[in-house]
Amino acid sequence: MSCQCYAVSRIGKVKNKMIVLGIDPGVGGGLAVIVTQVDIFKLEPPEILGGIRTPLTSHRGKKIVDSSKLFKWLSNFEIDVAVIEQVSGRPGQAGVFQFGRATGSVEAVAMIVSPRMSWVTPSVWKSYFGLSKDKQQSIDTARHRFGNSY
Repeated sequence: MSCQCYAVSRIGKVKNKMIVLGIDPGVGGGLAVIVTQVDIFKLEPPEILGGIRTPLTSHRGKKIVDSSKLFKWLSNFEIDVAVIEQVSGRPGQAGVFQFGRATGSVEAVAMIVSPRMSWVTPSVWKSYFGLSKDKQQSIDTARHRFGNSY
């Protein structure tokens, strides 16, 4: 499975800017790397350095995260902080173990490449962007702001 992504070589630390890895966990999730201002008084929009759908491989007929491919892609960036959506499965929900396994794999790789980690609940980040619980609204807003590339 090929991984469509855009990456830049290590750009190093940039004064007053921070490289942030954003993670939507799970088998159907994805990752984005952006550069954003550290100075809250400068309201420049973030620059997207790269984005990918979570790379997958197969084991005994089940989709699992291709941690090696993910690590190689993330190694192109000097990440300052990783922000991951804090999620949980519901008891009895089909695929909970597979979802947890995928989330744990992505978290582990993120912890290796980032000196800091932060977990944010969907209600917190959606509220910040003025979004409802509707997943399609979040997808449409992201496509409107960043395009369909990712």
